[in-house]
Amino acid sequence: MKLDRRAALGLVGLAACAATAGQAAGASNEPADFLHGVASGDPLRDRVILWTRATPRSADAAAVSVEWEMAEDADFQRGVRRGVVTTNSARDFTVKVDVTGLRPNTEYLYRFRCGDQVSATGRARTLPVGRVSEMVLAVASCSLYSTGFFNAYRDIAELERVDLVLHLGDYIYEYGGGPDQLGMSIGQKIGRAPTPAHEARTLADYRERHACYKLDADLQAAHARAPWICVWDDHETANDAWSGGAQNHQAEEGVWSDRRDAAVRAFYEWIPIREPEPGTSLLAINRTFELGDLATLIMVENRFLGRDRQINLRNPEDVTWNAVDLSNPDQPVVINDPGLRREILTAFGQGRPAPAPYGVRIDPASILRSISRPERSVYGAAQEAWLRDRLEGSVKAGKPWQVIGNQMVMAHTTGADIVGFMGKERWAQAFEQASPILRPWLQQLETLPTDVPFEFDGWDSYPAARARMDRMFTETASRPLVLSGDSHAFWVNELHDAEDRRVAAEVGVTAITSSSLGNMLGDVELGAAFSEACPEVRFCQHLTKGYGLVTLRADEARIDLIGMSTVRQREYERFVLKSYRVRPNPSGGIGPVEEI
Repeated sequence: MKLDRRAALGLVGLAACAATAGQAAGASNEPADFLHGVASGDPLRDRVILWTRATPRSADAAAVSVEWEMAEDADFQRGVRRGVVTTNSARDFTVKVDVTGLRPNTEYLYRFRCGDQVSATGRARTLPVGRVSEMVLAVASCSLYSTGFFNAYRDIAELERVDLVLHLGDYIYEYGGGPDQLGMSIGQKIGRAPTPAHEARTLADYRERHACYKLDADLQAAHARAPWICVWDDHETANDAWSGGAQNHQAEEGVWSDRRDAAVRAFYEWIPIREPEPGTSLLAINRTFELGDLATLIMVENRFLGRDRQINLRNPEDVTWNAVDLSNPDQPVVINDPGLRREILTAFGQGRPAPAPYGVRIDPASILRSISRPERSVYGAAQEAWLRDRLEGSVKAGKPWQVIGNQMVMAHTTGADIVGFMGKERWAQAFEQASPILRPWLQQLETLPTDVPFEFDGWDSYPAARARMDRMFTETASRPLVLSGDSHAFWVNELHDAEDRRVAAEVGVTAITSSSLGNMLGDVELGAAFSEACPEVRFCQHLTKGYGLVTLRADEARIDLIGMSTVRQREYERFVLKSYRVRPNPSGGIGPVEEI
């Protein structure tokens, strides 16, 4: 995916800064501290990324020289690699080193020095080659700083074994720390507000937000424990981002591509991710990792490369609003009289109440027509072709698993009647107590029929794209295990194609801290509403925070849903909410998902 001219102009500075940070020329003895921990990421069979930030003690420091070293022992007596890099304000004093010449499937320890300061020690393991009996993956998503403590990250850091940590997006959130910002009704109670206090929009804002997160000791510990493989979702930039904009970006906030490029630049600076090949767009973070003969891990990008705009209920290009007679609210009657219809719709458009007993309702058929357009895409045509090629290559290599790091829950979740499940009285109470930010979305849930997706940012609002995925899985005879984030809930799903063939298993991991729909409605457990109404959903749970633990073997994948007893306090108890296993079919596809 080549770099287009506009993206090149917006993002070229990062590549130049990366080159500067990797050279020792212009070395400086400027003193600095390692306040933001250490991290490793994007391991391959012979290399791994090492990361830290050297915070200069002087506000006017021009550059800082940092030594790094890697060894096979905790005392650093059996050193294998070392070097010096120089970083500066052009890269926000972050340091990223791509250490090469390492042995496969080997654990190394690493640290950084700046003058008399020595960083924490981190562990990094290279990927295996050839026969692999087992790999353990911790899978995380969605950490809104204000809604809880990072207890799940601490738990990952304390695991006896974890080979890789996969982060599926929403590592940071753009919302600020003011009282009207999302999550701050909780953040004010537990003393947890992100900086800057305003919504992140500029490069300086996104840098400060990443720095705020990485000051957290639990997040630092998880990064030091094992290599991370990360992709972004929407909140690393702005809510409901797509290839041409975002729901949470308005015209008065500037040019969308400028904001996007600033967020992407900060992401590359602060996350231990490998810079792409020269001439490749920084937006193309879709990439693959070979886990020996056991699996191919395929990380996809679902926001900027090819996602079509989400359906907007206020956009007349997407939906039709009907004027209706609400004399019987349970059976609205569509009004066809042109004058009366115009009067009612005009009042609605201007925010005035329609004269009694009239009102407006969405025409559900118009929504279904809009979301069903065959060209609508999540990944984009180029990335879909890339994904097919990677699946085919992995199957041809004889690997039993194709693991897909995907941002949104892929299973069909349309059909759940949330309002009916809760009951009108409890729903009304929840609506009154909800944040003003959330009420428009809750009103949408209240008025839409259940055969229309309740969330227009999800896969169910891109049915043609999902159908293409089903065909791709079948035609490549792959054995996909889809790992998904974004929903702030646990899911265990079996994906079926139009012929009801089981084509993939899916694990949706809950949030590290972010509130689910069930939390927003007064801590109501909504999982049964989905598992009972949606044939692909084997299990759903909305209230527990935590992460997924996936143990891959050639003959099965074990899935443990790891829960935290609380994220509102620092002390917690861990528990295993549910455990499942799924087996690959030799001829393609997967067996049934079985609870253990």
